[in-house]
Amino acid sequence: MGMFYGPSKTNESILAMCTDATNRHLICGDTHGEIRIWNIENYCCSTTSPIQFDSSAPPLVHSWQAHLSPIIFCEWTDYKGNGEFILTGSSDHTTRVWTINGEQIGIFGQRQPWDIELLITTRAEMEEEEQQQREKSAKKIDNDENGWS
Repeated sequence: MGMFYGPSKTNESILAMCTDATNRHLICGDTHGEIRIWNIENYCCSTTSPIQFDSSAPPLVHSWQAHLSPIIFCEWTDYKGNGEFILTGSSDHTTRVWTINGEQIGIFGQRQPWDIELLITTRAEMEEEEQQQREKSAKKIDNDENGWS
């Protein structure tokens, strides 16, 4: 059994909470407008008897200022198996979409349209390019070490 203080600042409260599909991450939104993601995969998993009470916090994986007002809703989603995203709603009257790392994708109702499909495609292309660059660099290093040009 366990309990820890989750808000980002003293005298704040958690108003929204959810987990990812595997219950590995606990996602919390607080009254300061901050999202905090904790790794709870091994939190309070003691098998000793009697059950020990744990008051230490699990590892904090990510946190960011998501809104300027209290977050009253958060939900994790895996969009078409292409990535983990978090939806947040706030008393600032906005609903936003974020990556699991805290990068804002868009705000529902904003003037400039955004497209999550475009983001996913662009990221996949960038990751492929980076992988090709790493392979090219590794090959060059290998060739240099062997005296080949």
